[in-house]
Amino acid sequence: MVLKSKFRIFNDIGPVSEDIIYAAGIYSWNGFLESEGVSGLTQRLYESTSEQIKEWSNALEMKDAKFFATNLQSSMHWMLLKEFQEHVCYLDIETTGLYRDFDKVTVVGIYDGHSFQNLVRGRGLSKKAIQKSLSGCKLLVTYYGSCFDLPFLQSEFYGIDLNIPHFDLCFGGRKVGLTGGLKKIERRLGISRDSSISSVDGFEAVTLWYSFQKGNEKSLKKLLDYCMADTINLSKMAPLVFEKLNQLETSIRLDHLN
Repeated sequence: MVLKSKFRIFNDIGPVSEDIIYAAGIYSWNGFLESEGVSGLTQRLYESTSEQIKEWSNALEMKDAKFFATNLQSSMHWMLLKEFQEHVCYLDIETTGLYRDFDKVTVVGIYDGHSFQNLVRGRGLSKKAIQKSLSGCKLLVTYYGSCFDLPFLQSEFYGIDLNIPHFDLCFGGRKVGLTGGLKKIERRLGISRDSSISSVDGFEAVTLWYSFQKGNEKSLKKLLDYCMADTINLSKMAPLVFEKLNQLETSIRLDHLN
């Protein structure tokens, strides 16, 4: 597991100390605990790190999402994808525009890896409904959600609890050379969409919502199909981005040891 090979996540362990640990032939938390000390680390730092490893190992075993939301740097939340794979939720929203101080959330799509749910404005969308849909979620996956989806939800649904580890595929993808919009990256990764919605974009999603407001139910169906494709395709993209990030981490570690 990638997370269990990282040491710089612990207090007082920086890149240099982590390299010292790797240079000693220790590549996992268990390996660290089984050692009797690490040349180059003080005994005090060794003991402190050992205690932290035990604490973090217990949090992983208990699937304590709040612990990792609080203690693990957000840029490393992607490392939890395999650890929490049975408790991952993929989320995407549609809105009336780009400005959360003025525009409104129209649809929230949530996929738990087994079933998909659309929450529609005026038809069941509420803070309580979102919280219920995310009640079993240990890791949230979005695309650009840290800048758009989550701030929008927090603005409209005051007090909503989104203190969950969050893997933002937009920023994770950028680290491995995947840049651009969601559909562009889908194409690069060989992920397809139904031809009926392949040309729909964010601007048309707004138009579809206003068409529905005028009574066109077909527009709502197309909007919901679009949201569903956005959301479910995140579940196809996540493991691919995860593997690329894992390969990058391994490459960086090997470079440091050479």
